[in-house]
Amino acid sequence: MTGSRPVLVVGASGYVGSRVARGLAADGRAVLAAARRPLPDAGDGVIPVRYETVADLPDAVRAACDRAGAPLPGAVVASIGGWHKGAALLDDDPDRWTATLASHLTAHLDAARALSPLLEPGDPYVVINGSASREAMAGSGAICVTGAGLAMLVQVLRLEAAEAGSGAVRFHELVIDHAVAGDDRNVDPAQTRTAAQVVHALGEVLDQPGAPAVVHV
Repeated sequence: MTGSRPVLVVGASGYVGSRVARGLAADGRAVLAAARRPLPDAGDGVIPVRYETVADLPDAVRAACDRAGAPLPGAVVASIGGWHKGAALLDDDPDRWTATLASHLTAHLDAARALSPLLEPGDPYVVINGSASREAMAGSGAICVTGAGLAMLVQVLRLEAAEAGSGAVRFHELVIDHAVAGDDRNVDPAQTRTAAQVVHALGEVLDQPGAPAVVHV
């Protein structure tokens, strides 16, 4: 990432995304916090970006940068989708399954298509994924399946970027292997990771052009 170009955090109103945005700003980075819903108290160094659809997002980012006198982003962090526990997969409502595919997988592809053109060659695009992408969890089948699909999506985007040569962005997956501390949706997790640990690992990916394709925290 070049100089003081901001980091664009997509999904900045969510539990993880909001903490990532605040944590990156606390580390001295300029942050563009993009969300459809009103943001929690973002704090200093965070520029809010409100949008309605992913198609609107690039223009919303440009407008926010213009208002703030900031350059276009030098990195994207996609914290899209969340986690829930409900019915067994065979009993899950078909409409809920379709909605989860759209919100947890297709939305990531749509965001990458829309936002990659804002970045310069070699800039990082980091997708945040969770432990359900690697571990089967009863009652969270749709999350597990879309998480696994998301991991493959990032691999394909990275491979295709490599084949495109030096003019492409670099794609990474940051996997949070345990529940994020303080999230009351998790019942008695065996282990937790703090938001600070997530932000620290993310910062290393953003700053190191040779960072691994997949980073676990």
